[in-house]
Amino acid sequence: MNKILSQEEIEALLSNVSESQDVDIDEEIEKEESKALQFYDFKHPDRISKDQIRSLRTLHENFSRLLATYLSTVLRVMVDVNLLSIDQVTYSEYTMSLSTPSSIYVLSSENLDGKLIIELCPALLLYMVDRLLGGTGDSTTESREITVIEQNVVRNIINNLIKIFNEVWSQAVDLDCKYSSFETDPQFVQIARSSDIIAVIFVEVQIKGQSYQMNICIPYYMLEPILPKLSSQAVIGLTKKSSESDSIMLNVNLSATQLPVVVQLAKARITIKDLLSFRRNDVIRLETRTDDELPVFIKDRAKYKGLPGRKGRHRAVQISNIIEPLDQIYHQ
Repeated sequence: MNKILSQEEIEALLSNVSESQDVDIDEEIEKEESKALQFYDFKHPDRISKDQIRSLRTLHENFSRLLATYLSTVLRVMVDVNLLSIDQVTYSEYTMSLSTPSSIYVLSSENLDGKLIIELCPALLLYMVDRLLGGTGDSTTESREITVIEQNVVRNIINNLIKIFNEVWSQAVDLDCKYSSFETDPQFVQIARSSDIIAVIFVEVQIKGQSYQMNICIPYYMLEPILPKLSSQAVIGLTKKSSESDSIMLNVNLSATQLPVVVQLAKARITIKDLLSFRRNDVIRLETRTDDELPVFIKDRAKYKGLPGRKGRHRAVQISNIIEPLDQIYHQ
């Protein structure tokens, strides 16, 4: 039979229901508050994932190493190139951050149908010009606009820089970038719309305690078709290939290294007394005969034996033998 509840029992049931609901609501609020908040910038959306950023970092770390080796060889001074950061900003913010005058090299890529920028500090180009023309590079000149003659002086270095950039990127995708134009005013360079997102790779070049800035600007519309190739698997492949490319570049730079070559025509031993008594037309008797082989020194080390002669209007020596390691001690 049905039991009729008293007023006290009804109030007890209602109080229990309200308490359970309050507890559930409090627990839900605590759970929501415990979740970590993530901020999203609608003005600067991250179009490139962290995994793809790591791949870009690996690519340009290899580029920095190869560029440092090349500049050290060409400028004949120790050069250190370091990758600082990779940021995503709008193109208008990037152009506003550049100083005037700048040294902006615009590159065109036929494979990706677009253009990118390599911006160098004008002081770095002036240092290169000074070194290539025989200067010490120690003179400090104020940053100024690069003249057409100075552009032509460093053109070979820029072409090789672009070549290294293409070789590094070819491990992931073939960019095939080529020199398009040179500008000194950022306002005259328009490779993307003002609101377009671009990836900016900041690089630091250190020479004799001086720091020079260089950056690479790649629009997102160029990266979008190749972003699927910039994955974690690509990073592993790039790491393996980087050692091979470093070895090839090292062999090329070593092959182009110049060493002094000295041929010792003759030698003699005299006393201090004879040296002090020398007069004009005195004759020194040498220990070498006219038909003897002469030692050929490579950087103060006797490496070969040769016969003296002439080639055209120039004096020359013909390598006739290789000096063995034990014989080098005799010629030191």
